[in-house]
Amino acid sequence: MKRLITLSLLAISLSAIAQSQPRILCGNEFLPDIMEQRIPGYKAAVRHSFDQAKQHSPQRQAGYTYTIPIVFHVVYGSPAENLDDSIIMSQLQVLNDDYSRLNADTSNTISYFDSVAADTHIRFVLQGIQRVSTVNSFSFSFFGLPDSLIKFTAAGGDDAVDPDHYLNIWIVNIQASFFGQLLGYSYPPDSMANWPLGSAATQKPYDGVVLDYRTVGANNPNPLNFGGMNLIERGRTGTHEVGHYLGLRHIWGDGATLGANDCHQSDGIDDTPFANTQSNFDCDTTRNSCTGVETYYGADAPDMVQNYMDYSAETCMNLFTKGQAELMQGTLDHSRPLLATKTATAIKQISPSALTIYPNPATGIVFIPYSENTNPYTSIQVSNMLGENISLSQSAASGAVRLNMSSLPMGIYTIDITKGTQHIVKRVVVSR
Repeated sequence: MKRLITLSLLAISLSAIAQSQPRILCGNEFLPDIMEQRIPGYKAAVRHSFDQAKQHSPQRQAGYTYTIPIVFHVVYGSPAENLDDSIIMSQLQVLNDDYSRLNADTSNTISYFDSVAADTHIRFVLQGIQRVSTVNSFSFSFFGLPDSLIKFTAAGGDDAVDPDHYLNIWIVNIQASFFGQLLGYSYPPDSMANWPLGSAATQKPYDGVVLDYRTVGANNPNPLNFGGMNLIERGRTGTHEVGHYLGLRHIWGDGATLGANDCHQSDGIDDTPFANTQSNFDCDTTRNSCTGVETYYGADAPDMVQNYMDYSAETCMNLFTKGQAELMQGTLDHSRPLLATKTATAIKQISPSALTIYPNPATGIVFIPYSENTNPYTSIQVSNMLGENISLSQSAASGAVRLNMSSLPMGIYTIDITKGTQHIVKRVVVSR
């Protein structure tokens, strides 16, 4: 009876808020409370996994790279929802750029947080794209998640592919509800001993990420308008939701689902300053919602509104922190141990600005310069957007390596360059 009363009161409160001010949100703002009503102890299980991931964060293992294979499931009801492969590949590129800190807008990070912005050493490769036409409609409500309709072929959705070994991302049309417009949601790791059938959250086939089709990729032609807001989408809803899937919380700590908290709720990460509520899809880098000395910074730090785990505008988001990177690596080591391939690379990452590859865009020969009084690079490896390695002819002379890319189709390619203990990754656009 107590659970039923709590459920009813929370539903009434959410309905009142939704009627007064339509919201755009990530489902993980409400998901833990919803799941706790169905599975008592769920929130504690998620907290336990978070604590274990933080305890086991590989703080001295920066030389490791974690590679996660992704299966995209496009579950569509109209041609617009059946996104082109190029949009899916753009989303993959956004994930790799954002998690590698190779995103083009790193220079926008305010100087206060330059020292904590991090390459997470997490990479993503495409395992497959599956498409299913459906007559189902999907909405997120307090009384149920659309998982059963999205994630089972027999119900008109698409079955997960081995959730222990692959990150499954479902792309669907999420209808607005009394919550507002949901952009996406995902299940964080939990420490439950089993995934019992009949529970709304913890069936193993439910594990993964769900994205509204309008949020996918940086080249999506489908507009997202809600409540008078026209959101500019850059694929960073995917970056945000994968962060939840790997154990991260919202930077304001989700301490008060129905409004501002009292600045004592934390996301559990030392180098993300306290905030009393989320950003409103804007980019106010002067915002300081919680005054007081931050232990990590030894000062009253501003809100980290540019963090991927806030609700700032996608044109504003541009960083994960070192603490967030360590937590996600700890999750992959402890809570999702079968998901990623872990590779040791005893190399030092250097700034992409330290090297200019030209011409870029390129039509044929690309030059990679080096000092004439030193040896050429140890290795140069080219890969396409699928993460597939490509063999190209190379020659070194007059202080530059010549790389012949004339045989490649148009697109974006990654050039991975190693010289001794130094390592740099650059992107080159091939155009005709």
